[in-house]
Amino acid sequence: MPPTVVEAANLLHLSFNQDHGCFAAGTGDGFRIFNCDPFREIFHRDFDDAGGGGIGVVAMLFRCNILVLAGGGCRPHYSPNKVMIWDDHQSHCIGELSFHFEVQSVRLRRDRIVVVLDHKIFVYNFAELKLVHQIKTVSNPRGL
Repeated sequence: MPPTVVEAANLLHLSFNQDHGCFAAGTGDGFRIFNCDPFREIFHRDFDDAGGGGIGVVAMLFRCNILVLAGGGCRPHYSPNKVMIWDDHQSHCIGELSFHFEVQSVRLRRDRIVVVLDHKIFVYNFAELKLVHQIKTVSNPRGL
């Protein structure tokens, strides 16, 4: 099997960037970023250390070095209740948002971070990570 293929059993999350030219895959031991055309893996990060490495939510900001991550799977790397803002040039987190419940999904714009929980949506200003809106929803376990 080619090294760029993510095994279906290991796949926890999949999301496209804003122009659909790339997609990010969260796996049981990290995340992988792929280009769509031509199809190829751009890079990956494996966090499979003693503490676990699962990434249950991953979202890209266009094609830049900023991603958002939330832990997932059997051995999450981060808490599933936290959104970690990852700078891949620095290879570490540069921001964090914490919640009382598991993060179902995250969407990004240049100016906003939208975090979807099962019964709430939180909208943050990206630059200062200030809460802008909080919206109650019906049950949304898939983060749609």
